[in-house]
Amino acid sequence: MVAASSLLRFATMVAASAASVGAAAVSDAESTSSCRTKGGACTSGQEVSQEHLLLQMQSNRSSVEVRRHSDASAAADTPILGFPSSGEMKASGLWCSVQTPPDDWNLKTCPFVPSAAKTRVKVLTYNLFWWNLFGQKGGADRSAGKLIAKTAGSEGYDLMGFQECDDRWRILGDAKAEGLQGDWEALDGGHALGLMYRKDRFQLLESGAEDVGEDSSVQWYGKRSAVWVRLRHVDGTTVFFINHHGPLPVSANGGCTGSATSLNIMRVIAKHAHNGDAIVLTGDFNAEPSSSRIEELNKRLNKVYSGTSMGGVDHIFSNCAQDAQGQNLGKGVGQFGSDHDALSVTFRFR
Repeated sequence: MVAASSLLRFATMVAASAASVGAAAVSDAESTSSCRTKGGACTSGQEVSQEHLLLQMQSNRSSVEVRRHSDASAAADTPILGFPSSGEMKASGLWCSVQTPPDDWNLKTCPFVPSAAKTRVKVLTYNLFWWNLFGQKGGADRSAGKLIAKTAGSEGYDLMGFQECDDRWRILGDAKAEGLQGDWEALDGGHALGLMYRKDRFQLLESGAEDVGEDSSVQWYGKRSAVWVRLRHVDGTTVFFINHHGPLPVSANGGCTGSATSLNIMRVIAKHAHNGDAIVLTGDFNAEPSSSRIEELNKRLNKVYSGTSMGGVDHIFSNCAQDAQGQNLGKGVGQFGSDHDALSVTFRFR
């Protein structure tokens, strides 16, 4: 639990750095809204600042760099997908500039034969609203942990992606205390991102994290990253799992905030996933279905399931959409929960 005095110290530090924020912020090439929408209404600047307080403190620590743990003999089995270029650049001149692939390039084709024996993989994505649910309410009697354990089902989750997660071991401990089964590894993606996978079902081949976007100058808290793993299931199926928390304001365009973020996510996937991998992308993208970010991702991957919170900013994408079943799990168990719905999708690969 984050003590109130600690939160006050954090708030003081954020306020003290406000003058330097504008200078460090990325310029946005298009007009954006200065507030985050919740249920069609704008939240106050104070509420948004509290909501992303821990994200801001993590952003100030250091910029996330690519980091890998690799079993080279296991990872070098099939060619890397590769990221083709059309010769054009997105966000040219900015740190997030990225090559634009050809319009018809995508990863929407599932590499598995539909009639073959299938590997079940159950995935969770959940924005934990940490500053409030844990910082203010002490976890609310393990509200989020209860939701995770309750919705895991008899076969349990395989992969979990968390946003606004300041302590990945805390939420894993809460879920296990409420009955979540399995032997888990929990990776820190920076910027309050967490990624977890079942060690008793998967072998880790590679992992990493990389900055892919940045908040607009009108609502700047820092850069935004994507954390990923490449895993081999006990039955031989290889899965590339990547988790992301998107830039603010919600659905903003331009600069390092808009579709350049999505193209950088696709670049990370294409440069680390291999031919034959099942690809799963989860997150609170801070982007509604009609935003440039989601429209760009829709061109490149299959959108399997979306939530409804904040206008529908939580999404799950994959190269394998067949036999995938999604579910909105709600915000928590008990009186208090997150301000986002947790989402799950059960895939049947091969």
